[in-house]
Amino acid sequence: MEANKLARLSCLFEKAVANNAKLLEKHELDELYNEFINDGRDHIKNTVVAFPKGLRRTAS
Repeated sequence: MEANKLARLSCLFEKAVANNAKLLEKHELDELYNEFINDGRDHIKNTVVAFPKGLRRTAS
């Protein structure tokens, strides 16, 4: 993540903790935080396998 974005993330985080962040700043913080978390990660498609709710197995 670029240094200027990281500095902005830090600034917005401090404002949010102090309850001084405006709505647009909260949205910007959310976007920057997601970028920070995902930085360097490979974007892999979701491979979640869904199981039917009606079928349950129990150990016996």
